[in-house]
Amino acid sequence: MGVHRSSSSRSILVLLLATVFLIFYWYKVDSSIPAPVAVKAVKMSSDSADVTSKLKVTVRQVGTPSPPKLALAVTNKHSGPVTVLSWNSPLDPLAVQLGLISLTPAGSDGPVQIPTIQVRRRMPPGPESLVTIGAGQTKEQQLELKAPMVPLDELRGRASVVCKGEWMSIWLAETNTVPKDSLENAGASEDAFRGPFQSETVDIEL
Repeated sequence: MGVHRSSSSRSILVLLLATVFLIFYWYKVDSSIPAPVAVKAVKMSSDSADVTSKLKVTVRQVGTPSPPKLALAVTNKHSGPVTVLSWNSPLDPLAVQLGLISLTPAGSDGPVQIPTIQVRRRMPPGPESLVTIGAGQTKEQQLELKAPMVPLDELRGRASVVCKGEWMSIWLAETNTVPKDSLENAGASEDAFRGPFQSETVDIEL
């Protein structure tokens, strides 16, 4: 009986040791396998941050306080041309309605409420929605702040303004060289860069 129990104990011990060895072996092998998808995601995120950081967004007041007008500009700090999708960007004619402009009255803790809209865009974007900016060049548009969309009565006097949002697509190329398949997947194409933008806050008179 003693010999039988000793043999059984040794068999159980051998089985446990074999199990532990197999677990350790598979864990080591699994840990040594690279994760290309994760690495690619990190690389793309880093590249996008570098690309978007070289597109300087500015906002300034133009003309007289009545009617109030803003100039939204994008300056390309890259060494070559870039093409941006104007949708939901500082160069979108609907920038105010889309919530890209934030206006805070002097002495207030927060911005005024500006009703926003949702726009359904027809894909793929046409040439009029693509803006090429040469190296060192600036593209600008002017927008008028109109009531009742903008509550001008709450903004009489001084106010601060900032423009911020997300680039949907940026290509390091001129418009005529942007791949067709990339345009058809604008906003989600792996060939385009995406990321946040934000201007410095400036004061305006209303």
